[in-house]
Amino acid sequence: MGVGFSSYDIARSGMIVNERSLHVTGHNIANVNTPGYVRQQAMIADSFYTGILGDRFRVGFGASIQEIRQIRYEFLDTLYRQENTTLGYLDAKAETFSNIEEILSEPMRDGLQSMMNGFWDSWQELAKEPNSLTARALVRQRADVLVNHINHIGEQLNKLQEDLDTEIRVRVNEVNNLLYDLAKLNADILRAETAGDTANDYRDRRNLLLDRLSELVDVDITEMLDGQVSVMSGGYFLLNKTDVSPLYVEVDSKKKTFYNPIIKELNVEVPLQNGILKGLIESRDEILPDIKNRLNTVVNAMISKVNEYHSSGQTLGGKDGADFFVAIDPTMPVGMCNIRLNSNLVDLNNIVSSSDGTSGNNVVAYQVANLRNQVLISAAEGELSIDDYYNAIILYVGHEGASLKSAAENQRTLVNAAESNRQSVMAVSLDEEMANMIKFKFAYNASSRTINVVDQMIDTIISKMGVIGR
Repeated sequence: MGVGFSSYDIARSGMIVNERSLHVTGHNIANVNTPGYVRQQAMIADSFYTGILGDRFRVGFGASIQEIRQIRYEFLDTLYRQENTTLGYLDAKAETFSNIEEILSEPMRDGLQSMMNGFWDSWQELAKEPNSLTARALVRQRADVLVNHINHIGEQLNKLQEDLDTEIRVRVNEVNNLLYDLAKLNADILRAETAGDTANDYRDRRNLLLDRLSELVDVDITEMLDGQVSVMSGGYFLLNKTDVSPLYVEVDSKKKTFYNPIIKELNVEVPLQNGILKGLIESRDEILPDIKNRLNTVVNAMISKVNEYHSSGQTLGGKDGADFFVAIDPTMPVGMCNIRLNSNLVDLNNIVSSSDGTSGNNVVAYQVANLRNQVLISAAEGELSIDDYYNAIILYVGHEGASLKSAAENQRTLVNAAESNRQSVMAVSLDEEMANMIKFKFAYNASSRTINVVDQMIDTIISKMGVIGR
């Protein structure tokens, strides 16, 4: 009789298990388009067994749900985040080279090469007519355009460097916000799971934040036994369960102007190896200074040689020539952002064409005009003229930019493949969920029918047995 009545509990457990499984299925379907959602599954297990007639006959007591489990593999998460970190690094550097190409405007008609060609050509025209004021006016006009363009390039590169510095501060603040949000989610997950509840939706939100954090900086993520995570970067804890070690930006004592991310509590610079933040720092501290140094090599070679030739000759009035280019700020060296024409060139007679002041002498004009092909610069590529060295800079910028863009696209393919692998495991499949819905529905109905059958059996025992003979 006891076994008969226990059949109610067995059937009831079947109804409860399948009802809750239907609830999980409905939750999956509702979140099919929720970013970062990981499909859940009710883990069903048979319940305890008991013995009848001693231990010779054992029967089970139905089923129960052990847990509502997320279907995800940590290995795939780790792989995705590693690839995502590299993509962030490459994208940041590729964007920097793209911005540099835009500033240099090569091989467009309004680039520095075009301005230098116009400058050399104007001296060629002056060499043909050394006494012509029209030719001298052309020299001054082309020189003025060249100087303005050189200063503009310098200003744009400086602004790009400052923008990168600002971007670094913005990204550091984003990292800190993510760390504090992760700490709060750690606390929420611990509280929920300690109380026996599931915290799967909290975990989804946490994993989304970890994905974004991995794009910004290279991180090592470890989940503890209590469900909380720790985050390390460069060997230092940024997050240890609910304890955050925030980053802050401090002016570099050597560079005086730019900011580097520091772990606030330890006062040490973070040794970043990858990610957007690393790409931004390399762009600011290595790529842009290198490009500016290369361009200043071109500018300084041109300035020094033009000034040398111009000051060696004589004006139309028979006076000694002076420097053609001078510094805007005399306390700073002449170069990009600090170059202008000598104010005495307002008088066209002071533009030097002659080596000795005699009428028709064009020695200086020819010397300046031929500077474009004169070997003046020693570089890794060899001994080069001003034009050749500048072209080498343009080729370098174009090659590096194209290489980084190609590398970023290839890396994006790897990231997409890693994400596709993750989604194949954790994404909600509507076809699969619909099949589960039908399965649990029929199982629920079958359990309810079991109760009806048991009820009829009990009714037979109570109402009909022993009726004969009454």
